[in-house]
This record gives sequence, structure tokens and C-alpha cells, in this order.
Amino acid sequence: MVCGCSALLPLPNPRPTMPATPNFHANLSSTSCWIPRQPMPVAWAFVQKTSALLWLLLLGTSLSPTWGQAKIPLETVKLWADTFGGDLYSTLTKYSGSLLLQKKYKDVESSLKIEEVDGLELVRKFSEDMENMLRRKVEAVQNLVEAAEEADLNHEFNESLVFDYYNSVLINERDEKGNFVELGAEFLLESNAHFSNLPVNTSISSVQLPTNVYNKDPDILNGVYMSEALNAVFVENFQRDPTLTWQYFGSATGFFRIYPGILVQADRDNREHFKLLVEELMVKGVGVVDQALREAFQILKQFQEAKQGSLCNQAVMLISDGAVEDYEPVFEKYNWPDCKISTLADTQENVMEYLHVLSRPMVINHDHDIIWTEAYMDSKLLSSQAQSLMLLTTVAMPVFSKKNETRSHGILLGVVGSDVALRELMKLAPRYKLGVHGYAFLNTNNGYILSHPDLRPLYREGKKLKPKPNYNSVDLSEVEWEDQAESKRVLFLTNDYFFTDISDTPFSLGVVLSRGHGEYILLGNTSVEEGLHDLLHPDLALASDWIYCITDIDPDHRKLSQLEAVIRFLTREDPDLECDEELVREVLFDAVVTAPMEAYWTALALNISEESEQVVDMAFLGTRAGLLRSSLFVGSEKVSDRKFLTPEDEASVFTLDSFPLWYRQASEHPAGSFVFNLRWAEGPESTGAPTVVTASTAVAVTVDKKTAIAAAVGVQMKLEFLQRKFWAATRQCSTVDGPCTQSCEDSDLDCFVIDNNGFILISKRSHEPGIKLRKKPIPT
Repeated sequence: MVCGCSALLPLPNPRPTMPATPNFHANLSSTSCWIPRQPMPVAWAFVQKTSALLWLLLLGTSLSPTWGQAKIPLETVKLWADTFGGDLYSTLTKYSGSLLLQKKYKDVESSLKIEEVDGLELVRKFSEDMENMLRRKVEAVQNLVEAAEEADLNHEFNESLVFDYYNSVLINERDEKGNFVELGAEFLLESNAHFSNLPVNTSISSVQLPTNVYNKDPDILNGVYMSEALNAVFVENFQRDPTLTWQYFGSATGFFRIYPGILVQADRDNREHFKLLVEELMVKGVGVVDQALREAFQILKQFQEAKQGSLCNQAVMLISDGAVEDYEPVFEKYNWPDCKISTLADTQENVMEYLHVLSRPMVINHDHDIIWTEAYMDSKLLSSQAQSLMLLTTVAMPVFSKKNETRSHGILLGVVGSDVALRELMKLAPRYKLGVHGYAFLNTNNGYILSHPDLRPLYREGKKLKPKPNYNSVDLSEVEWEDQAESKRVLFLTNDYFFTDISDTPFSLGVVLSRGHGEYILLGNTSVEEGLHDLLHPDLALASDWIYCITDIDPDHRKLSQLEAVIRFLTREDPDLECDEELVREVLFDAVVTAPMEAYWTALALNISEESEQVVDMAFLGTRAGLLRSSLFVGSEKVSDRKFLTPEDEASVFTLDSFPLWYRQASEHPAGSFVFNLRWAEGPESTGAPTVVTASTAVAVTVDKKTAIAAAVGVQMKLEFLQRKFWAATRQCSTVDGPCTQSCEDSDLDCFVIDNNGFILISKRSHEPGIKLRKKPIPT
């Protein structure tokens, strides 16, 4: 079933409504803005074609409101805003080239189509693609089940078996004489991007054992020898479906076979992590185990007599670090003479015996249940900064003995499984089809989030990232509800939700589309020859996380960037490349339309190279197809914020989860109106205060009364330049009167330029930009 619903997401601190024209207005009675209580006179005006506001606050507490109005009338405030806004707008349009870009899209409007997005059809298509992908994972695991059960059927237990295998802890290890240690023969390992750049061997698996298990135990040797038959299946599965990640077989005897083969080391981080966990253990009080056991057995008895519950085999398990008594009276009454485990040495033997009993009906009925796990963290990637890369789900199935002599005993041989990176699954919901603010998410049948753009499973403690408690049992409402934090910038969005199940899995898929721009998709077209020419520019990049072409399957393609893959696809240099033809077509179109911007920026840079004042560091643009262009107006060593537009600053680039922040903010304001963002430059000279400002504006296209956002364009500049422009603008009273007797530089007057969310852009005090404008306490 596919369903849809709508929701208006109210957010705190609503922004002031932007005027539809570049004219300014002052409205002291507006309920959209905070106005301090008297006796602090206040005045404000919009800054032309921006999302900024000029705010004046008179500090003299003995002054009456009429004094402030008389000395600095609203006309003067408006004049300052006009002067500053006009000068700023002229600078921004000049260096960004926004008017040129708008014209270029306007010129091709007649050849464009804007189609309405069908949310129900979109979620259905995504779900089918995910179902097909997950089905291939299940088929791979089923292949392993069949191979393992067949290998066991054909294997005769040999008490004296001698057999060498690759022990994951010992491979490539040598003794003091330089010889390989036992079970540590030479094992070729190569870094593989598909497996998180870990050194692996994709031609064979390796075996891991707990330290308390003897690696030459007959049960272990026979199990390892029997499971060697899985190596060929591991490789075949991976060749058939190169999106597979780790495959493994966990034996009931205690060993773990993993493909691809990998070296497992007890490195410093692992040891320190284990020590930390042990140190945090606390023992408190005494458990009343006798009463708990009686209650548990009584509950089981009631369910058995009433024939309620799952009607499966039942068991009570109590795990303790040591019992203060043996509870024999309880066992004699409810469970005698069945098994009781009383010592650590009994654990493996008796627990496994119970597992065989519990699995007996499944063996007899040939039931191989398919199990999907909740999302969990890939511990090998905890050092990574990209949180979404770490979440996995696993598909697993039991492996039973099919031998006639043991069939009635229900022997569980182990479990086979394979990991599925949720990031790879979410790539099947292409970002460009969801619009600027749209997104997709996955839920489990328990209502927990499997994947969501706002799911943050880690928190930072010092320099380390650590999993949050219960990170894999987060409800949808916990990430969808509004954030009440006052430090957040907000947008009003009305979202439509579409959802459906993913067949044959316990998962469901949701797609969220924002009303307005999210309801439409812009479609353009151009010739391959023209588009290819404009793609070959050194300052052009494509969203590295988006899938223009599939490059992670064929080993020959894994070293290609998305741009390189697109070019090879278009030139037919590599006929084996599979690409998203719709996305490639749109990025070709955007490359053609935005190509004149490079020439414009280059000419501008040449013309201003001799100017004494460097006004803007760089100009940049992005399009709805993930194309990014940028141009520097200063030397790379003089750029104020070097992380901007690089993978180190995820918020400034196109990612799998979202459009850049400057693009998203610009898209929710009138096209041509600039939105500002303060940035904190990092480095040895960092003062801890914001030093950089980005300003961006959207480029909209209208066809048949439907409007879609085609691109966003902006500049990066030093905050100091913005401040100088503002203080200069506030030194006049009118266009003819000359210098003003009262200005923002006076000690009894505070002037602020704030953005549409009330955050300070410009203030006299260097520590205030970037914080929210708040009402100061009135002295008593």
C-alpha cells in the first residue's frame, strides 16, 4: 500500500515577511519582529534586496522615545538602509553575476519543461528499486545456506583432522626468525574503497576465533574445513552482485568466517575501548533471583496451558556473574530434571544444547527464516566524520544439519549473513528528484528510524566520536519534530509525506516533498557536443555523493570521479558504464547555461586585479543537477575560508542527504534577494569570532505559471568589508544635508544589521556578530 499525507511544520521565531519589491518600508507595529520595551527607542528598515534588517537601539535610559524619534527620524534610518542596501546589492550582483545567470535561464525558458512531481509514484518507484536490491542480498545469503548445508552433509567428522587455515589474528605474522607463525601464512591484503579502504583479500575468506577457543580443537578444525566450501560462493556472490559488502558464516562451535579476508588486530583503540567499558561497570545491590525465576516459570506455564503466545519452544535464561545460591528448589518444582547451567565451563556446551532443542522444529520443517536487523554502527568506521557512512543493517539466515542421523535432534550449524550499507540503499532515492528540501527515510516495522537525514547517531566527546545511547531505537517523531533551540535559523516549510512498505522486508520507505518548489522538477535538453564542451572546465565539479554513473561495481571504474565517469560515458569511451541518463541530461543542460559565468568572472577578476581593496574572495553557483562552479578573485592563499565548497565543510556542498545550506536558504526567499550567512574561519589566526560572510540568491524559472528553482549563486567576502560599508552609510542624514550630527558611531546609540532570523551581522562590538539579538535588561 502506498499512502500520502500533508503536514505544516511550524517553527519558532517566525521570520519577517520579505517585501515583494526592492523598495524599503518601516513598520514599527509589525508583529513579526521583536521590539524592546521603552525607554529604549528603536527604529528599523529593510536593507534593499536582502534578507537583512537595519535595527537601531538608543541606549540612553533617561531619554524619552520622542527624543530618539526627533534626533534620528525614521527617514534617516531608511536613508541609511537605502544607502547601505543599494551599495551592497550593487556589489553582490556585480561579483556574483546573478543578473547574468538569471538572464541566461530566462533566455532558454521557451525550451524548458516544468513537470509536477507525483509523490506516490516516486515513493513506489524508489521502493521497487530498494526491494530488488535487498532481494539480491537475500539470494546471496540463501546461496551460502545451501552451500554450507551441502558441505556439512558431505563431511564426515574426523577426530584427528590436521588442517591449516588463515587465522585473521595471525595472518602475515612472523616469529623472531622471520618465519610465518602457525596459521599465519602469507595473506595478500590490498586497500579496497568498496570496503571502507580497509586492507582485504577479495579472493578468499579468513577465520576469527575468540581467545578462549583453542584454534586446533577437533570441532573447530572440522567446522573450518567443512566451511572452506563457502569461499567459492563468497566470490561468486560478490561477482554477481558487486554492491555486496561483508559476507560471513558464524559457526555454532565458536569460529567466525568472514569474506573478504581481513586482518584483525587488537590495536590500541580497541584495547582502550574495552578498558573503558570495563571501568564503567558497576555492581549494586543483590538481585532477588529466586522470586524472578518463580514468576518466569509461572508465566510460561500459564501461556502453555492457555495455548497463548507464539507457541514456539520456550526457555528461561538468566545470565549472572555468579549466583549466591543454586535455586535447586525452584528447578525441582518447575524444570527438573532439565538442564541447569551453574558454572562458566558449562556455558557453551549447555547453551548450545538448548539452541539445538529450540531449533528442532525449524530443522524438521525446513524453515530458514530471513532475519533483518535494526540499524547498527560499523565499528570499523567510528573514526570517520561522516555519520551516515557508519550505519548498516544485516540480513541473516540459520544453517541446519541435513544429515539423517542428526535431523531429529535439530542441529544448528550456525548462521550466515551479509551486511547492507544503508547509505548504498538511500542512493536509490536520487537527491535531484526530491527537490531542494525534500528527502527520503527508512523505518523498521517497530517504528524505529533505519535511515534519516536528521538522524545523528554520534556525539563528540573531546576529539572522539561516540555512539549515542539507543541510537538505533529512535522514533520518527524524534527527528521530525521542531527543534526549539533558540540558536537555530528556521524556515517555514509545508511538507507532503508519502510512504509505502518494501516488499519481503520489515522496512518501509518514506518520501517527503516540500510544497512550492518541491512540487515541480525542471527539465532541460541540449546536445551532447555542446554540453560536453562546457563540462570540460577546471573550475566545474559535480556532486561527488550523487550517482550520475555507477562507479563502485567494476574495479576499473572505482577510481573515477563522477565527472570523469560522465565524460567517459558521453564520449562512449567506456560502453560498460551505466549512468542515470536523466540526471546526465540535466547536468549537460546546466553546464551550457552556466558556462558564460566562467568568462564573466574571469573578466571581472582581470579588471579588478589592480584595485587596492579586495572586495570579494570568490563567486560560486550551484544548480539543481548538482553542478558546482566557482571562481577566485584573490590568490588561493588569501581566501578567508578555505574549507568552503570542500568535502571538509559538508554544509557547503551537495551531499547524499541535502543541497548546500546557502542553496537551501536562498531558495526560500524571492529570486534576486540575497541571504547572508556568517562563517567562522579556522586556522592559527582564528579569533573565535566570525570573519567571513557568504551571500547567495536563487535563480527561478517560470513556465506555464509553474515556478521551479534552477540554481543559486553567491559570493564569499570578508565581514570587515561589510562593516566598513555600513559605518560609512550611517554617517549621513540626507542626500543633501551632508554629515549627520548623530550617527551609529555615537556612544548612546547601538546600531545592528540583523538577518531574517534575528542573528546579528554587524555590531560595534566584535564579539556580537553571529549571536541572536536579545532584549537587554532595563536598568532599575
